[in-house]
Amino acid sequence: MLSPLGIISQSRRDLSGQWGLAIGTTLAYGLIVGILGFIDSSFSGALTAIWIEQLTELDVQAGFLQVFWTGAFSLGYAAFMLNLVRRGNPDFEQIFSGFQRWGRATWTLVVYFVRILLWLLLLIIPGIIKMIAYSQMWYVLNDQPELTAGQALKRSEELMRGHKLDYLMFGLLLILLVLASALTLFIGLIWIAPWVAAAQARFYEEIREEWEFKNPSAPN
Repeated sequence: MLSPLGIISQSRRDLSGQWGLAIGTTLAYGLIVGILGFIDSSFSGALTAIWIEQLTELDVQAGFLQVFWTGAFSLGYAAFMLNLVRRGNPDFEQIFSGFQRWGRATWTLVVYFVRILLWLLLLIIPGIIKMIAYSQMWYVLNDQPELTAGQALKRSEELMRGHKLDYLMFGLLLILLVLASALTLFIGLIWIAPWVAAAQARFYEEIREEWEFKNPSAPN
């Protein structure tokens, strides 16, 4: 398996000849999700103002409707990035492919949040460890669409076994990469955002290939 720095370098090579598509798709994805998030915050805020604030005098800011599209878009964007790093004819429309499995994607997101919340209620550190362990769930669901939410999370845990520290170091390097965009007044995020996403997909590819090599008889 490549080192965290090696994965980031390889992902840049993966983007060779595909930068335009990656940048355009990432910008469109961010714009769509951002607009939906704004609409959600406004609508949900109005509902809570009626149902909660008038009764309790609490100032509540909510955005609970995002659960209806976040899972599907996360699954679709993961599909796009996997096709990009695999040189498998990525296409902008793939970011919407998660809606073809809307129920599975949404339920997976709900199960993920419930599990993480329960772990965080116990202790912060175990909760963070579980977040890292479940980090590959959208890529897993793309490769194995037949898996249930619980099975996808379990497979992500299996893939991440022995790689949590690698992922932590990898994440820190990605944060530094994003912070470096400050030198360009964050204009560099136009290139860095798809690079970060491609690096995450490349990380999955590395640990998946290693896992399959160690478990040749396991269903892939």
